[in-house]
Amino acid sequence: MRNHSSCSRGLRAGCLLAGFAASGLVFAGMPAPGCCFSGCPDPDPPALQRVGDPATDIQGMDASGTAIRLSQFRGKVILLDVSTMWCGVCQQSAPALEYLHQVHGPRGLVVVACLAEDSNGAPVTQAGLQQWAATYHLTYPVMNDAGGTREGVAEQVYAGATGGFPTVALIDKGFKVQSLESGFDLATVAPRIEGLLAQ
Repeated sequence: MRNHSSCSRGLRAGCLLAGFAASGLVFAGMPAPGCCFSGCPDPDPPALQRVGDPATDIQGMDASGTAIRLSQFRGKVILLDVSTMWCGVCQQSAPALEYLHQVHGPRGLVVVACLAEDSNGAPVTQAGLQQWAATYHLTYPVMNDAGGTREGVAEQVYAGATGGFPTVALIDKGFKVQSLESGFDLATVAPRIEGLLAQ
C-alpha cells in the first residue's frame, strides 16, 4: 500500500489504475491493496480515529437527500466504508459489502458507505450518491462526507488514520472501533463481523 499526502490528481489516476490491476483479488478472499490517500493537509486537523476508542461520529446526506449520522446506528454492529468514487479498489469492494449487508443485516449488521470524493476529487453530490448506489445495486445507506464539504470528517479522521481508500472500520454495539484498516479483504472482515454479532 502506498501512502501519499498530496493533492496531485496524478496520484488519484495512478491509484485508479492500480485498483483495476488488482481486479478479482477481493472476491478470491485475498487482500487487495488500499488506494493512496491524497488529502490536503488541514492546518487544524481533528484527532485521528484509533482502534479501541469510541467511534467518531460523522454526518452527511444520503442518496435520498435525507440527513444521516453514523451514531443513529448505535446499538448495532456497524461496518463503515470510507471510499471515493475514483478508487478502483473501492469500486471492486462495493458488491462484496452488499453481500455482507444481505447476509448479516437481518442479524444486526449495518453497512454504511461514506463517499469522501467523486471521480474528479470533488465533494459528492446527491446525484453522485444515487449513481454509486445504482451502479453497484446497493441497498445499504450511502452518504457523503460532512454534507459534501471538502476534507470532511470521515476522510480526515478515518482515512487519515489508515492512509488509504477504502478505509473499513468495524464498530461494535457500544459504538467503539474494533478494527480500522485500509483496503478490503472479505475473508478477513466476515469472521470479525461474526464475532461482533455474537457479543
